Amino acid sequence: MTKQVEKIASACAWVAQNADHVKIHTEKIPEYTRFILAKYPLVTEISGDHHYISADKEKTAAYILALDSINFGSGYFHIAQECGIELEYTVIAGGLKKAFERGELDNPEAWVQVTAADFSLLLSVPQGAQQQLDKLMTLFAGHLRQTGEKILAEYQGRVLDLLERANHSVADLADIAAGWKGFHDVHSYKGREIPILKRAQILASDMNLALSSLKDMDKLTIFADNMVPHVLRCDGILEYAAPLAAKIDGGVPLLSGSAEEIEIRACAIHAVELMKASAPQPVTSVNIDHLLWHRGYEPELYSKPSHRTLTTDY
Repeated sequence: MTKQVEKIASACAWVAQNADHVKIHTEKIPEYTRFILAKYPLVTEISGDHHYISADKEKTAAYILALDSINFGSGYFHIAQECGIELEYTVIAGGLKKAFERGELDNPEAWVQVTAADFSLLLSVPQGAQQQLDKLMTLFAGHLRQTGEKILAEYQGRVLDLLERANHSVADLADIAAGWKGFHDVHSYKGREIPILKRAQILASDMNLALSSLKDMDKLTIFADNMVPHVLRCDGILEYAAPLAAKIDGGVPLLSGSAEEIEIRACAIHAVELMKASAPQPVTSVNIDHLLWHRGYEPELYSKPSHRTLTTDY
């Protein structure tokens, strides 16, 4: 049976060919690829500044799984900003790192007991902002509980057993995670099923960066969220139809699973597949994803509005 991960690239190529709201400027791909590869270094390991990395491989694997179980919420981050809170990926990763260092939330038994209040404390959400962010904290807690239940029920409470089941293959690991409710990022577009699987794939990639022991990295696509498409739009690779561009520039949220949102994410995936094919040296889609993600924090790009969607997919 074909894995969901192996369907992503072709499904997203089909979306790009049939898109109504997003266009890829394919003629710019070769030069842009050379620019990106020359400007930023490849990422070969996960940063210990914000992430928990231990000599105990089970603890490291548990941290990565816990983190990527809650690696979403970008559509809610502006609500946090309005409350005076900076709630970004590094804040979430760093908060979870500190919990692991304290011996809290560092095993599946603890995950199944976690609450929204625990996450408010973990992420230092002030009491005055807890009501506005309760939905996101509740989602974080629910997703981590679901993951804990899976590991306890099916993998003897050990994350390394999950990696064994996946044959230490990132493609197999992503495919297993894609079958879990919290990671199932598959959508319907013009009568066709489109797997995108951002968080299932980033889980697999992060495991490889943290443990350096997984194979098949060339089988993953990018982790399509709101950052990489934003960078590709700012750099002229993606062009949005005027009504869609006006929504995004005006801060109007896009509905999760809408044709516009699917086209943005799928066209970003296909554009990077084209970049990989045109690269002057062998690179993976994940290599390019990392470079584009870091580029997204350049001030001239970060200051511009990216699309917002209230979703747990990213």
